[in-house]
Amino acid sequence: MTTRTGRRFIVPAIALTFGVVCMTAAQAQQRSGRGFSRSSLLGLLSLEQVQKEMKLSEEQMTEVQEIVKNLGTEMREQFSTLRSIEDRDQQRTKIIELLDQSDQKVREQLGDVVERPQLTRLYQIRLQVRAVADSLANSYVSGKLKITDDQKKKLDELNKSAQAEQLELFTSFRGASEEQRSTAFQKLRDIRSKADAAALVVLNAEQKTAFEEMKGEKIELQSQRGR
Repeated sequence: MTTRTGRRFIVPAIALTFGVVCMTAAQAQQRSGRGFSRSSLLGLLSLEQVQKEMKLSEEQMTEVQEIVKNLGTEMREQFSTLRSIEDRDQQRTKIIELLDQSDQKVREQLGDVVERPQLTRLYQIRLQVRAVADSLANSYVSGKLKITDDQKKKLDELNKSAQAEQLELFTSFRGASEEQRSTAFQKLRDIRSKADAAALVVLNAEQKTAFEEMKGEKIELQSQRGR
C-alpha cells in the first residue's frame, strides 16, 4: 500500500493506465494480455511468462488464471464507470482507490494459492517493470531503503515535471490515428526512461545497491498478445 505522498508519484502512471484501458484497448491488451498495465499485480499475473517464472504448478496456474479472470472482469466493470466522472481530480482519486482495491484483492486471493517465495518473485518482477518513482513511493520499499524526507521531496519534484509531460501527451490520444498513438507511446516511454534515470540519481550508492537486490534475478518480459 502506498503512502499519501507516494500516491502523488503514481498519478501519471495511473492516468496513462486508465487512458490506455479505456481509449486504446487493443494496444493495452498487447501490453498485458488482459488489458491491464504490466505494473499492476493483475496485469503481471495475466502473463504466462510470469506464471512460469513464479514456478506455479499446473493446479496453481489454473487457480491463478481464475483469479485473473474474475478480478479482471470486476475491474473492467468498475473502470467503465469512471467515464461519468468529469472532474479530473475526482477521477484520479477514484482510480487510485480502485487500483488499491485490486492489488489488495489479488494479495488476499493469492495468499491461499501460492507459496511465499512465489509471491516474493511476483513482487520482484513488479519492481523491475514499474517506474522507479512508483516503486520508491511504496511504503515498504522506501522503508527498507530508508528514503529520507529530503529525498522524497526531490522525487516529488521530479515526478511533477514528468507528470506535466505525460498529461500533455495523454490528451493527444483523443482522436489520434494509430500512427500518432504509436509516436505518442514512444514519447511516453522516453519520458519514463528519463524520469527513471533522474529518480535513481536521488539515491545514494548504498540505496541503489539495495534497490537492485530487491528486484531479484533480471527478467525480460516478452510481448504477449491474447492467449
